[in-house]
Amino acid sequence: MNNIGIKMTNPSKLAEEFVETGKLGSLSIIDMHTHMGPFYGTYLPEAGLDRMIRMMDAENIEWIISAPHSALFDPIAGNSEIVRAMVQHPKRIYGYYTFNPNYADGLERDLADFGRHPGYVGFKLLPDYHKYPLTGDKLTPLYEFANDNGLLLLSHTWGHSPYNPPRMIDELARRYPRIKFLMGHSAPGECDRAIELAAELPNVYLELCDTHRLNGIVRKMVRAATSEKVLFGTDMPWYDPHYGLGCVLFSGIDDREIANIMHHNAVRLLEEIGK
Repeated sequence: MNNIGIKMTNPSKLAEEFVETGKLGSLSIIDMHTHMGPFYGTYLPEAGLDRMIRMMDAENIEWIISAPHSALFDPIAGNSEIVRAMVQHPKRIYGYYTFNPNYADGLERDLADFGRHPGYVGFKLLPDYHKYPLTGDKLTPLYEFANDNGLLLLSHTWGHSPYNPPRMIDELARRYPRIKFLMGHSAPGECDRAIELAAELPNVYLELCDTHRLNGIVRKMVRAATSEKVLFGTDMPWYDPHYGLGCVLFSGIDDREIANIMHHNAVRLLEEIGK
């Protein structure tokens, strides 16, 4: 029995620490899937950059990779918000360059500018919202650039979607073997297929955002694809990272596997792209 009255049976040391102290102090957390800023029609109290930094400090989040809502949905603002955030908080905030293929005119210019911003680690795509398929021709220059440079690519994925199902990740990952494909949400509805792809293809990773809440899913991913193919993501500020952290800590996996998901895999991926 711990000091808040929760009985734990054969806990991991990390889970025990979390229950006793309310945070994970011995292992810093890395969040691979975040956003920032206001979102239309929704109030997100922690969406401002300063409040996100305070949350990161309070919950021992060492750094995040972010694609602001403005970059996802405002073709005029583009990626300016993430560029400012990376300058203001180097090594705490890294960025995905977000591309909306419905506004493709500036892609060539922006790819030429990509290297001027050392915080960029790859690209973020949102096909279900932009209503443009992952395999569409407008994305080819982006894939070629990412493949040439061995970058990350975080895409929203959803089972049986006409825009971003697992079968499209399968096709692209084989065509562009140097891109590290992060399957955002791990394709709910076809999560088993997503797990199979991560187990089969060396450049495909599962990302836990929103999916971590499904009973047994973290353990299932680890057993089938290994903990080295699972990445921690929260959709912050949509979810408090503590929620996702608890889902991993109490999933029944061991501390080595927890540490891979919460920290080590992210560090390895950034090291591989020279960050």
